[in-house]
Amino acid sequence: MSDYHFGYGSNLDLGDWKKWCDNHGRKSNEMQVEPDIFFLPDYELDFHYKSGSRGGGALDVVEWPGHVVAGKLFKVTGDGWKSLDAKEGAPNYYERKQVEVLSENGEQCTAITYVVTQAKAEKNHVPPAPGYIEIVERAYDHYGITESHSWAKEQLQASGKDKVAKSAVDHLFTYGTLRDGEERSGILSKFNSKVYKDCKIRGRLIDLPGGYPGLISGDGTVVGEIHHTPDIENTLKELDRVEGFNGYGEDGSLFHRVLTYSNNIPCWTYVYARSPDDGPVIESGDWSKR
Repeated sequence: MSDYHFGYGSNLDLGDWKKWCDNHGRKSNEMQVEPDIFFLPDYELDFHYKSGSRGGGALDVVEWPGHVVAGKLFKVTGDGWKSLDAKEGAPNYYERKQVEVLSENGEQCTAITYVVTQAKAEKNHVPPAPGYIEIVERAYDHYGITESHSWAKEQLQASGKDKVAKSAVDHLFTYGTLRDGEERSGILSKFNSKVYKDCKIRGRLIDLPGGYPGLISGDGTVVGEIHHTPDIENTLKELDRVEGFNGYGEDGSLFHRVLTYSNNIPCWTYVYARSPDDGPVIESGDWSKR
C-alpha cells in the first residue's frame, strides 16, 4: 500500500486534523504534508453524504472522465492510517481507495484517498455542513491552490451549491498530428468549439519513427494549439484511444494524459510514455517546422 494520502476535503486543513487528533488522543504528526500541489484526474467533487458529526454534507470524490480535483499529498507514518480510518469512519462511511495522482509537472504518484461508501452516498445533493467549505477554502489559500489554480476553488464553491455539471478543464493542448491542417485534425473537428493557434507550453518534442511527435520534459518551448472542447468526456474517450493511453495506473500506454497550462488556460495534453531517446529532438519545438 502507498505511504501517501491524497487529501481533497477537510483533511487538507492540518488545523482541522490536529483538532480531531487532540480530541481523540491521536498523534497529528503522523501525517505530514508533502511539497507541491497534486491533481486527481478523472474525478470530481461531490456533496452527496451527510456527516452526522459535522451536521451536514461532507465532500466525496466521484469518478468522472475529463474532470479533475486539486489537493495535496500527505506522508503517513506510524499509526497515521488508523487515525485517518477513525476520522473518516472507514470502512463504514468512507473507505480507502488507491488512486493515481498527477504532480504539477505531470509525474504520476500512487496514493490512497477516501471515498464515500455506496451505502452512505445519497442520490441528491446534500448541502455542506456549516463551516465545511470554509475549512477547505482556508487550506486552498494556505497551500497556494487558490492562487495557482483558481478553477479549483470555483469548482469547490460550485459543488457546494449543487452537482457540478461542467469540468474545470475543458481545453486540450495539441502539438502534433491533431493540429489544424495536420493528418488527424479531423478527429477534433467534431468536438471543437474554438481553436487558439500559436500557443506554447514548456517541454521538448521528439520526432518518433511512426511519423508523429512525442512531448517530453525539458526546458524548451513547444508550439501548438489550444482547443476548447465543451464535451470533454467524449473528446477524451476518443483521444485516449487515439493516443494509446490505457488509463491511470495501467501499464503499456504509448502516451499519458496530464494537466498543463498554456496562455494561463488549464489544458489536457499527452506526454510520451516511453524512452525520450526514441527519436531526435525537434529543436524548433514546432512539429510543422521540423
